Amino acid sequence: MFSSFRSVFEHLSNEIIFEIYEYLDLYHVYYGFFSLNKRFKSLLVNSNIPIKINSSAIAKSKFEHYYKNIINPNKNRINILRLSNQFTVDIVFSPPGIISEFIQLQKLILENINVNNLYEIFQELLSSINLHSLTLDIAEYLDNSIDIFPKLFLLSKLKYCSIKYQSKSDYNPLSNYLNISSIEHLTINARFPYNELYKLFYCVPKIRYLSIDYIIRSSADNYNESCPVQLSKDFKKVSLSLDLIQLNEFENIIKNFFRNVEVLTISTNYDEAYLDGNRWKHIISSYMAQLRIFDIKHDGSVSKSRKTYHELINDFSSSDWWKSKQWSFTHEHNWFQRANSGTFYSTEPFR
Repeated sequence: MFSSFRSVFEHLSNEIIFEIYEYLDLYHVYYGFFSLNKRFKSLLVNSNIPIKINSSAIAKSKFEHYYKNIINPNKNRINILRLSNQFTVDIVFSPPGIISEFIQLQKLILENINVNNLYEIFQELLSSINLHSLTLDIAEYLDNSIDIFPKLFLLSKLKYCSIKYQSKSDYNPLSNYLNISSIEHLTINARFPYNELYKLFYCVPKIRYLSIDYIIRSSADNYNESCPVQLSKDFKKVSLSLDLIQLNEFENIIKNFFRNVEVLTISTNYDEAYLDGNRWKHIISSYMAQLRIFDIKHDGSVSKSRKTYHELINDFSSSDWWKSKQWSFTHEHNWFQRANSGTFYSTEPFR
């Protein structure tokens, strides 16, 4: 069976073989075709076609062999590089300075990496001339002795960045540094203090899309709302999860930064002001005239309100203003006995 399979491939043109390679992970191409014959080996090694490297689920001994025969000899052709654990990072980033030889590298994904290696990695990436996309998944907890964001923002070619980490509640990721970044698309999958938002916007004036997984209260409310920030007019999409952040506070963020936003996705809790349709009508009319999609989810109660839960959320469905926007909302109660508590959310506002 293998001989017939091999015979079929040997009669295919180089163009068709390259198209087949596109549907396969290079690691599997390497182990399936590298030793087949001189022609297939030559097609892998001597081609000018860009290479995508994905090291997911590779044993160390096999990766070392893979690195020696494919990655290192063809590092000038690699445009996408995904390293899924620490030993792959150690191998690829050694010796120092070798990353500068990855002259085609545009997208780098580093997963399950150690904090101790981050500074060396950032220093190496400063010499990468085409890197515009970086994804970081950090395996360890971060504290205030580790200033990742300032180092990250020094990568002058970076347009897309996604970073995931864990931290203690008092972690201030931006510290006192305010480097200006070229990042346009930023995703933070971590706890991020509300009092650092103004600094963040100052650092990313070219931002077009921002997503933060978990914005939390901080014990040090030392943010400067008067900090001069002029964001790009292309800042159109925002997705935020807010924990214990009052609407009064969030309204200041909206007023200062969201005037060009067209898509707003928020998840929040507790503060019943988020359930006030008239309040949101004022905020959107006053500060977000370009808004097309309003996607909201709120968990909490209205125990301190003069209105019942249903009276508050009724503003979203009874007002002609909301109907004109064609945005739909619904709710679910957490407990049958507690009609003043529940989950209020948008229903597919983009359709």
